[in-house]
Amino acid sequence: MSLNYNPDDSLIDAISVAVLLSERDVAGQIPINFVTTPAVSLRAACFGNNVFEPQSFGKCLSNLLDVGYRRLVVDLYWSAERRRWIFCPVSVPANGGHAARSNVSTSNGGAPLIQLGPYSCSDDLDVMSMISVLQGFFQHTNAQFNVYTTYIIFNLHVAASDSAPDQPPPNLSGDHFPTTSLGYILDSSLDQYIYKPSQLAEERSNLNESWYKVDDNYKPIVQYFTLHESSDGTQSTPDGWPCSKYVQLAKQRRLLFGYGNIASQLGGFSVAYEDEIMFPPNYLASREDVDVSNNGTLVSGCLYNPGATDVSQANSSWAVSSRIPIPNTPPTEDILQQLSTMVTNLTSCGLSPFLNTTLLDRTADADINIYRNISLSSSWAWAKGEPHDANGPAGEDGKNRCAMMDLTLGGHWRAANCTHVRHTACRVNNMPFTWVLSNTTSSYFDAPTACPDDTDFDVPRTGLENTYLFEYVMSQSKDIIDTSSLDPAKREIWLNFNSLHIASCWVTDGPEADCPYASDPQKLERRIVLVSTIAGIVICIVAALMLFVKCNANRRNSRRRRKVIEGWEYEGVPS
Repeated sequence: MSLNYNPDDSLIDAISVAVLLSERDVAGQIPINFVTTPAVSLRAACFGNNVFEPQSFGKCLSNLLDVGYRRLVVDLYWSAERRRWIFCPVSVPANGGHAARSNVSTSNGGAPLIQLGPYSCSDDLDVMSMISVLQGFFQHTNAQFNVYTTYIIFNLHVAASDSAPDQPPPNLSGDHFPTTSLGYILDSSLDQYIYKPSQLAEERSNLNESWYKVDDNYKPIVQYFTLHESSDGTQSTPDGWPCSKYVQLAKQRRLLFGYGNIASQLGGFSVAYEDEIMFPPNYLASREDVDVSNNGTLVSGCLYNPGATDVSQANSSWAVSSRIPIPNTPPTEDILQQLSTMVTNLTSCGLSPFLNTTLLDRTADADINIYRNISLSSSWAWAKGEPHDANGPAGEDGKNRCAMMDLTLGGHWRAANCTHVRHTACRVNNMPFTWVLSNTTSSYFDAPTACPDDTDFDVPRTGLENTYLFEYVMSQSKDIIDTSSLDPAKREIWLNFNSLHIASCWVTDGPEADCPYASDPQKLERRIVLVSTIAGIVICIVAALMLFVKCNANRRNSRRRRKVIEGWEYEGVPS
């Protein structure tokens, strides 16, 4: 069934837009296998109530994508009877079958459903339904400032028989195995977006003609992978990955597919011939077991290794938490804050947090807010409410848009006045985990010249890099750093990150750096301002409508209003 990309209205506010964009950009040259992204199981978030209905699923997937989930874990079931990959764990009988006629129920305004044991399933929900939502999402987010890389991992199963929905699925034999590869189905509809294993292999074999043959800002940080050089000067890598700027901007790709677990019943199903499209099982994930204390601190599983100077000593490549430990107690403000802290700590430890639980027994189409909180909590850089002037003006007021690490906030960042005098964060020889502080304090504008020899004024590019900087700074003597001091210069340090020229366009390379969205720099500002003012507009419109209704009780038919907000089309008043 063809579905549209159709998220709920106004899911992300101006500050959240700035956070997502700035963290994407600051990590833009880090190889994608070291960049954390919030992960979610569609089985848990969309089908936790065992209802498999297309419209609800379309809304659920749209919402999850809109609030920042970039890694999706998808459970698909092969229906040998229908010759399709479906979401329902039970093979849905063909239309007109006896089971279909006798067990049909109808969801709220959605497709007819068939009760199959504990599952309510639609005949119209299969992998093509997901593809149509993804197509709409990619078409809707096609500007440089709203393109993100998405990773989709497929766990493959066999659907149970509709005559025995509570029994294990049957073993397949003969022509009951899939005859059309999943990779072929995905490629036929999404080819223009997919970054494929064959591309990776070809690019790794000759970096001179691939990752190095682009604009300097699109090249990956080489300290994150192994390099080999042949006698003719050709460089290659056996384990490296490109960075997101290379994939998204240089190659204009934004989607990676991979396999997770493959059920034993599919033992005769070879995935070898799909290598052109799909990465091998568990190639895009390294599952890390985690344990968390009552206050949200990681007891085990954190990839921070004190004293490490090389990536191999704190290897977070494709690291994904085995779970997000969800408290069993009823949700309270304290529990929700604990959960938020836990997710932030996972990211700061180099792990992509994986949500595989249906939150509060509500799916993401019915209540996206609780899922949004998890996704936004995976932010590793900014403190809550920061950057606080995301939609503020440029010019003199723009001097309040320089990033500093606040040591009293666990090393998270704040937007601050650039004229303040602080110590400067200096990276040593471009190494990911090695930092020093400037010997003297200075304003942000003088920070680039404050760093000692063989170091550069810089900014952490991942949560793990940020943790290394924070721990290093906290190890300094109290005459330099003291979080209990009344002197802010002992509690805060400058980072090479600012949005001096355009609000919400945070850039590195010092005070004179230009926004990369130079073709229409006001477009980003308009988008941020528009997001932040939607709520106010809605309130005014609702108030006006209420007054109109009271004063014109006999006039029932008002003309239809149509608005276009942020490229989304709304009928009537956005909710």
